Amino acid sequence: MKKNYITFLFFLIALFSTILVHGQEININIGFKDSIKSELLNENRTVLIHLPEGYSPGKSYPILYRLDGDIELLNETIVAANRLTYADEIAPEMIIVAIENTNRARDMWPTNTIYYPEAYQAGAKFFLEFIEKELIPHIEDKYHSTERILCGQSLSGIFTLYAFLKKPELFNSYLVSSGAFPGCNDFFTEMYNKSFSQLDKFNGQEIFITNGLHDPLDPDGTFQQEIADFSETIKNKLGNKVRHQYLIYENEGHVPFHSIYDGLKYFFERK
Repeated sequence: MKKNYITFLFFLIALFSTILVHGQEININIGFKDSIKSELLNENRTVLIHLPEGYSPGKSYPILYRLDGDIELLNETIVAANRLTYADEIAPEMIIVAIENTNRARDMWPTNTIYYPEAYQAGAKFFLEFIEKELIPHIEDKYHSTERILCGQSLSGIFTLYAFLKKPELFNSYLVSSGAFPGCNDFFTEMYNKSFSQLDKFNGQEIFITNGLHDPLDPDGTFQQEIADFSETIKNKLGNKVRHQYLIYENEGHVPFHSIYDGLKYFFERK
């Protein structure tokens, strides 16, 4: 079953990619491009938007905001969401908004580290403000939302963790694939201890974090231990105010393949 699902997934990704390569715009059945002039970032930002098969303008949907947005990740996310919606009948139809990168490192890092030195400006604070004050209003002026989900992986997973701590009320659910605090564990430890002392900011949010046991970027398990400590702190300080799960895949590496499917399933199966 698992092998058949993976084969089917790659077949669909290949099919979607072929359709997109031969057209100047994304096929309407897959999605389309939208752009917004950001005054906060002083640049144009492009998003790829996928509307579900049964989309109705008068209906409200969960909106999944996918960081590191590109065609391949959009396809992967559509397949996982559609499997949960139409085959497994666990999740409702949802709208997917994939946010394309312009300067990934600048936008995702909340602080300078050995991987992003002080010669550059860490801009996660401003990117989060863009999402909150410009992008979400732009999207929700066009589409009715029942809830918001933020999804990131690797470096954009760091940003997703930052957003969860900085403005937990902005999204209902946070999905992080290959969660870590590389070179900034002290920054995040101070941040989450402070954030978790403000209990009124947390009221039923969900956070799902994954790592692979054989991640080549974490050979000694340091990042896994950091996230394990973070998860334990969530449990101890937030209790039932936040629903969370930390999942380690024993046979996978960086950005475990099943993270998006398992995360969305975790968010919706109880509903």
